[in-house]
Amino acid sequence: MNNKKCDIVKDLIPNYIENQISDTSRNFIDEHIKSCKDCADTLNLLNR
Repeated sequence: MNNKKCDIVKDLIPNYIENQISDTSRNFIDEHIKSCKDCADTLNLLNR
C-alpha cells in the first residue's frame, strides 16, 4: 500500500462512484484497487 496513492484514491472515490472523473483518473483508481485491499474495501463500503 502506498499512502500517497491511497490518499488520492480515497479523495476521488465519491466522484468515481458518481462517474464525475476523467477516464485517466478512473483507470488510476481501477489499477490501484486491484492491489490495495484497503482502498477496494473503502470503495465497496461507499458504493452500497
